Amino acid sequence: MIGRTIAKKRRAADYTQEQVAERLGIGNEAFSRIERGLVSPGISKLYEMAEMFGCGVESFLIEGSRRPTDQAEYLQQLLTRLSVSDRQLIVGVVEKLAQRLGKEIKKTRGDPESFT
Repeated sequence: MIGRTIAKKRRAADYTQEQVAERLGIGNEAFSRIERGLVSPGISKLYEMAEMFGCGVESFLIEGSRRPTDQAEYLQQLLTRLSVSDRQLIVGVVEKLAQRLGKEIKKTRGDPESFT
């Protein structure tokens, strides 16, 4: 998951794989393997990329994490950049999705509550 996050941040910063690989002092194929998740970058490389992409090192770990607390922190970072009305809109959408998906999960599990 870190590789996907690195790729997303690289594209958002408008860098090519070749440009990043050159600045990191590694080959293009080595950087490609990092983005594909085949190889994990070292801590020093993560710091270099964070500086290049204008983000914190923790963002590579948080954005790609499957832990609910990390995902909540990532959502908080996204929401912080928005206006109050946009945040309210997104929270409303997330609430509706969570309710809908929660009901569908109950149905697939056969929970008696889901049939009421």
